[in-house]
Amino acid sequence: MPDLALLAIVFGAIPLAAILVYNLRSLVLNRREATWGFLAGVVAFLGLSHAMAAVLANHPLFGDAWAATAVSLLGLLTGAGIAWLLLEGPFIKGVPNRIVWAAVAFVGVHSLGDGLVLGRSFIGGVPVDPVSVAATIAHRFVEGCLIIVPALWASWKPKLALPALFVSLVAIPAAYLPGSIYAAYGPSSLGITLQIGIPTFVAAMESTLGLFLLVRALLPMAAADHGRRWLVWTAVGYIAISLTHFFVE
Repeated sequence: MPDLALLAIVFGAIPLAAILVYNLRSLVLNRREATWGFLAGVVAFLGLSHAMAAVLANHPLFGDAWAATAVSLLGLLTGAGIAWLLLEGPFIKGVPNRIVWAAVAFVGVHSLGDGLVLGRSFIGGVPVDPVSVAATIAHRFVEGCLIIVPALWASWKPKLALPALFVSLVAIPAAYLPGSIYAAYGPSSLGITLQIGIPTFVAAMESTLGLFLLVRALLPMAAADHGRRWLVWTAVGYIAISLTHFFVE
């Protein structure tokens, strides 16, 4: 079985490779509908379908409907609040910069959730094969592009965009959290509640954060030229990221 440290480091660092997209600056900026439409499809899956599915799947595992609802609601409100502050608040000047920072927050929260899933899976053993490795690399690279494409549009220099990608490294400490909880509390009631509650809260937060990013930033950018191809590319992005998850989950 592979070492958790190696898996976590590689998993967390893959999005950093998205900085290479700067070499395709003109291609990205000149294909607005395709680029932003594809990313809209990706976020529609990750932030809405995938994250909310995790919330709903965990709901009955709490054993207490009120506690499950409270944790989920708190996560939803937290994600919405963060998204509102980043996209509509007074702290960040300029729409392009707001979109970049909203994307950074989304990738950070998603990486946190991915790290928790990796750590929880490691407790029971992680199956590793070439297909799942390739799919993981692909989907984590695309998550890095969620930051780089808005950064290109906002005219960020690579030396500024690269540090923003480091938010993906939050997956590394997150991967150790499930094992630490199990070591501290074992299969006790508190331990089980933490193992379920923390991922549920993170997934709920990701869901509303992704919703705001999708409807306030990605879709308006994709449709800005009043064309129709962005609809096709949104579907392509959604299907493509779905397929990669078929191989890793």
